[in-house]
Amino acid sequence: MNAHVSFTEPDDDLARDVFASLSHIVSLTTLSPFDIDSAVSRMGLAISRLQQYRLSGVYQHRFRVSGLTPGEARRMTDRLAHLPGVAGAQVEHLISRV
Repeated sequence: MNAHVSFTEPDDDLARDVFASLSHIVSLTTLSPFDIDSAVSRMGLAISRLQQYRLSGVYQHRFRVSGLTPGEARRMTDRLAHLPGVAGAQVEHLISRV
């Protein structure tokens, strides 16, 4: 079951304000094999560092995405969470000092 969550987005300018590079790690849990590359490329994004593995009858997918604000990353993760076969999705924001 996927829950729709709305977030406020006061952190969208965070990377610019702290002179940092911002990327996001997205984790998806699916009930069957899932074509992450296809799903994300339809959104016009490129992913890197894709990891996929099976764990206790579900599939885990982790990948990195850059070039998005925190709000955009949350909205992208929310769209992925609503795709058929996706049991859960979460995003982590990573700030790297430049």
